[in-house]
Amino acid sequence: MALAVTAEPIQRIPLYHKRNGQGKDFKSIAANELKNGMLGGTVEIGNPPQNFTLAFDTSTGFSWVRGEQCTDLNCQERRAYEPKNSTTAITNNLNFTMDYGNAIVQTKIYHDTFRFSGITVKDMPFGNAFKMEGFNKGFDGYLGLGRNVNLNTTEIQYAKRDVGPSGFVPNAFQQSSGLQSSQFGMYTTTPGNGFSDSGYVSQPQQMQQPQQQQVGQMNQNQPVVQQNQQANPQSTVTSGGFGTMSKRNYNEPAGYLVLGGIDKDAIKGKLYTMKVVDGDTGAGNWAVKVREAKFEGDACSKATKDSKAIFSSSTDVIGLPHKQADKFQKQWYAVYDKVDNTYQVPCCLMDKLKSFKMKLDNVRVVIPPSYFSHPREVESCCEMCHTHIGRSDSETDYVIGSAFTNAFYTQFDPENETISFAMKKTHVEDGVDLWKE
Repeated sequence: MALAVTAEPIQRIPLYHKRNGQGKDFKSIAANELKNGMLGGTVEIGNPPQNFTLAFDTSTGFSWVRGEQCTDLNCQERRAYEPKNSTTAITNNLNFTMDYGNAIVQTKIYHDTFRFSGITVKDMPFGNAFKMEGFNKGFDGYLGLGRNVNLNTTEIQYAKRDVGPSGFVPNAFQQSSGLQSSQFGMYTTTPGNGFSDSGYVSQPQQMQQPQQQQVGQMNQNQPVVQQNQQANPQSTVTSGGFGTMSKRNYNEPAGYLVLGGIDKDAIKGKLYTMKVVDGDTGAGNWAVKVREAKFEGDACSKATKDSKAIFSSSTDVIGLPHKQADKFQKQWYAVYDKVDNTYQVPCCLMDKLKSFKMKLDNVRVVIPPSYFSHPREVESCCEMCHTHIGRSDSETDYVIGSAFTNAFYTQFDPENETISFAMKKTHVEDGVDLWKE
């Protein structure tokens, strides 16, 4: 059954391209140094406010920012939060670690005021990072848009207070920050896949026979909590953040973050709803049941009993479970890029890749290869081309990054614990399909 789209007051926050040079809402870093498809914005923390570039992360409801005690190499070239310079900063002296599989951050929990695009959340819990490993350049931390993470522990009695709900949007809604609902949505404004890279491998590689990768080695944002110890008249458009999308006019929004409801002007047709399933990691994932998943032409499509798909806006990768990833690698003579967590396929085979089909809960989705591959003309079949197909760190679970979600308007509903897809109004016929059984 499809959701009925109702008119609700919403805030549409435009997300712009990151670009070189200094600017009010932009960090001085080239867009191609970020993962394609990552969206984020400028968030003020504390009183007086300290400005940070935070990447939007739907894989978990945990927000964090680099702290001044973080001096590791991965911490460099990021602005650091200084609690001593904020009159509203409070800490419970609780350490909290979030493991994203291919990256990990260790933090001390603080409460302070968050301001983003006209929305103020007081006493917002977040991590002040003192150690980081494996994160890309271009941002100072993550703004958690996933489900709430339990930041408390029963072993420690706090002198000041327990840690409340962690998600930014639910906190904003509860504090009556002008939002009529805790729902939020995300979509890109490009009619196609939204990616801009050429498909060239940074270092030329020769085609190799596939090699078995170590189990659980790489995951593109399927986080687990590792430690927990000591134009619609009823919508408004506010100042925005940044995004990395296709090559076009930098003054045009790369996409929108929609807060407080559904942007009915951005969708075509119905919203198709999937029920969120609970995992055992405690990470606050947006995850749905996977009933079938295969590339077109594959014989077997039925997923394992416990398979789920974890939605992550902080990656562009479609992460496959181990056996399916190994099959993809063998079938296409692919080379695994461990750093990028993606497979590179001989360029002469790229036009033979097939659509990826999934049944998520009771919603069927078809994603054509143009959304996860980048063919180019080559002189030799020994040259390799990028894909956005990678590995999850699970035997059963999938990671759904922006190579998948860029095809749709995606709606998140914390109260009803659902995720919904709709076709974007700007969509042109390109092989993407969406229906509910």
